[in-house]
Amino acid sequence: MAVAVTIAGAAALLLLTAGNRWSAPAAGAPFIPLCAGLSIVTAISGKEGDYESIKTIASLDDREVRIKYSSEVMSTDLFETQPTLKRSLIQRTVLVADLANARIYYQRFLDQSASTIPGSTAIGTSAAVLRDLRDKGVATLSVSNAYPGLALGADRSKRPNSYDYLQPGKLARVGAGPVAVSVLVNGEEVAVPAIHARGDFSSDKAEFFFVDDERNPLTLSFRIGIDPARPHGAREILRVVKISHACPLASAVAPARALEKALADAGRADLYSIYFSFGSDAIRDESEPALREMAEILQRHADWRLQVAGHTDAAGDDASNLDLSRRRAAAVKDALVRRFAIAAERLTTLGYGEARPVASNETLDGRARNRRVELTRTK
Repeated sequence: MAVAVTIAGAAALLLLTAGNRWSAPAAGAPFIPLCAGLSIVTAISGKEGDYESIKTIASLDDREVRIKYSSEVMSTDLFETQPTLKRSLIQRTVLVADLANARIYYQRFLDQSASTIPGSTAIGTSAAVLRDLRDKGVATLSVSNAYPGLALGADRSKRPNSYDYLQPGKLARVGAGPVAVSVLVNGEEVAVPAIHARGDFSSDKAEFFFVDDERNPLTLSFRIGIDPARPHGAREILRVVKISHACPLASAVAPARALEKALADAGRADLYSIYFSFGSDAIRDESEPALREMAEILQRHADWRLQVAGHTDAAGDDASNLDLSRRRAAAVKDALVRRFAIAAERLTTLGYGEARPVASNETLDGRARNRRVELTRTK
């Protein structure tokens, strides 16, 4: 698996690989590069419906990787009678040296706590942990049990601190080799090779799926605090459903002009990198790269006209979903016209609601794939 070596990220990757034995993944494995712009979307099932958190690599250099975490969650506080939308925008920084050797996976993003926690990773494990699981079958790792509202620093001499809320544990690999985990990578369904591991963290049983690549061992899924009475449930669950990037590299999922090629060859494409606020047609900031790409495509092809169609999952009633899908399609058109000066007559909109699913609405993954924007060339 080749990592995109951009000018900004080359030094970081060289430092990360220095002194480590690097094992190339199997031929034909998908590529998930560690580079600026990499976006990882996690779907979470809540009482009010599914919501998504988005982690984006804002920038990286030879010392650190800077991550932007964004989430919008419907929740009810102690003194509230109705759920309200809670927005979080958190900055985290992971040291490049920790990507190689850290034994702490600080998976929780807290808005009042330290942005840099030396000795930890944030969106996956370290190369050392993955290597131990692959080569020895076991690895030591600590995870965080900190909770929202805590103000935790990274100075061990001042209490409380981030290290006070760690659960040490030991993981054991499940099976003899990698397993396939289905993820949308740049809009295409990909079977990503992952190392499956289970273990105990204090009194909590847990399982993880890490991408089987020491250069970027992202966490694709975890369950922490598994209840034996509910084998598919847990106190804390993460499931990555979409990954996108725009890094120039030879890849099984080539990002370069993939949308443009699909529109040119097939005349249509499903777009999964337009993000909306929960139950709303408000476009989230993380949609900017996709909107800009659409605008640039239309600018390069002055004779093209596009139909923008909105699709939802099956949560909620049919009429509400139909209305929401129509409003979301209109919001995309409005952004292209107002912000990128695309002529309005080149864009038409409609919504299908939940009527045209591409996956099962019974699963978290399936619902995430059904929530999409479809583009069709009409000329």
